[in-house]
Amino acid sequence: NEYKSYLSMSTNIDKMSVSFESCMIPTVIGVIIFFFIFFLIKNIFKSKGSNIIVVGLENSGKTALYAQYVAGKEVQTQTSVQENSHAISEKNLVLVDVPGNTRLRNEILSKYTKSVNSIVVCIDSANFVDTVRENAEVLFEVLTSDDVRHSKCPILLFCNKQDGEMARGAAAIKLALEREMTTLNQTAASYLSDDAGSAQRTLGGADEVISFEKLPHTITSVGGCCVGPDTDISELVSWIEQL
Repeated sequence: NEYKSYLSMSTNIDKMSVSFESCMIPTVIGVIIFFFIFFLIKNIFKSKGSNIIVVGLENSGKTALYAQYVAGKEVQTQTSVQENSHAISEKNLVLVDVPGNTRLRNEILSKYTKSVNSIVVCIDSANFVDTVRENAEVLFEVLTSDDVRHSKCPILLFCNKQDGEMARGAAAIKLALEREMTTLNQTAASYLSDDAGSAQRTLGGADEVISFEKLPHTITSVGGCCVGPDTDISELVSWIEQL
């Protein structure tokens, strides 16, 4: 009888063990799946940076545009040698005006792209014909930056000084930049193929025809004016409100 009781007890323990294991396996699998989905969603919907970075050539009107947005009025500006920043508290964003000087721009820009939210490229529409190459280079540098590339942040081309007699429209500037950036990309790609150790960045292969619609960023081109009687930065204001 004692032996039968022992066998019965042993059988019950084995059944409990099997039952416990059968319950634990789905639980463990469920936990693994939960954390996998959690990290996947976290990676997809990771929080954006906080910096709205304003870049452009010298005398394109970046600081005047910055001042008009921040203060709502025209202010006397001069060539910037350091960045200006303003907290947009209601959106938890920071508007950063980066100097146009090439050396300063590259140095300061890299500080803020670590937490980039979006970028505004300020373009002098009235002088665009003479500076199309330089403007394209600024945009090309921005788009090939590792931080910007990985962020896939939205970009606004603010075509400033639309009140000028020689000003080009936003649509025409967009097309001209795409053509010029196609040439820049071809040059960069050829350097890359000639030098296996080159750190040159590109937007595609040497035969790539650059189209903003094909890039991973949403690039919007608008016109406006930040000084004078025809001041209008409403497109910039609306764009920032939608961020």
